[in-house]
Amino acid sequence: MDVEALYTNIPPTDGIQAVRNFIPDDATAQLVAELCAFILTHNYFKFDDNIYLQISGIAMGTRIAPQYANIFMVDLEQCFLSSRPLMLLLCLCYIDDIIWTHGKETLEKFHHDFNSFHPTINLSLDQSTQEVHFLDTTVQISDGHINTTLHRKPTDRYAYLHASSFHPRHTTRSIVYSQALRYNRICSNPSDRDQHLRNLHQAFSKLQYLHEEIRKQIRARRVPRSLLLQDNPKKETNRTPLALTYSPQLKPHQCNIRDLQRILDNDPTLSQALGDRSVLTHRQPANLKHSHQ
Repeated sequence: MDVEALYTNIPPTDGIQAVRNFIPDDATAQLVAELCAFILTHNYFKFDDNIYLQISGIAMGTRIAPQYANIFMVDLEQCFLSSRPLMLLLCLCYIDDIIWTHGKETLEKFHHDFNSFHPTINLSLDQSTQEVHFLDTTVQISDGHINTTLHRKPTDRYAYLHASSFHPRHTTRSIVYSQALRYNRICSNPSDRDQHLRNLHQAFSKLQYLHEEIRKQIRARRVPRSLLLQDNPKKETNRTPLALTYSPQLKPHQCNIRDLQRILDNDPTLSQALGDRSVLTHRQPANLKHSHQ
């Protein structure tokens, strides 16, 4: 099940009250509620030379939108589920996606009752005894086994970064590699995975990526899937970032930085202050949008 247009269908009064219910301290709850109210009542935007004010829901691009929607849905679900005579076996929520494992008849009744519970919040229902889509994964049951494959929405157009974009080369390479790695993680059948990777190869070719470079990065298919399914905590690092505005002319300076690193390592004060070896990072240069502003 999926909430239909969740962000734009949250009534401001209900959303703010959910925030109040979520925060135990009254003073903090009052402050956060006032800040949320300010955001909800000042969402102005421009379209076709006209200025508009959004009066219902919350803007999808607002930074607080995911947390605000989560809090609202948790509050709404708790109110609804507390009135149900049937205890759910399992109900998982990821912002606005719900998984149900308690049988078809009770599922349909739950769906009908929930859609009658709130005036603006409705759940769309996608049910099957053979497969179900969740986020970017299709879960299938075949011969008593659970298989997974890639799920792409009909609106997906492989909108990745174009090869001619003004970005470091390692960025475009990593996009291909990370997508191939994702395909390898999701697809439980190797032949099915390879078919999706061929489609991915064609998509990047249309974006002017070099065929040989695509082929190299799709080597991610060789990574054992058992390793990809393990939880790998993010490694902590003490490396000091050296942030520079990106330009292709900076590439020779990477060697200079490595050569100068020995000077920093040998200086007792600087080596202690900077920690491990510095890492060169890039910030986005000014583009046409920034120039226009």
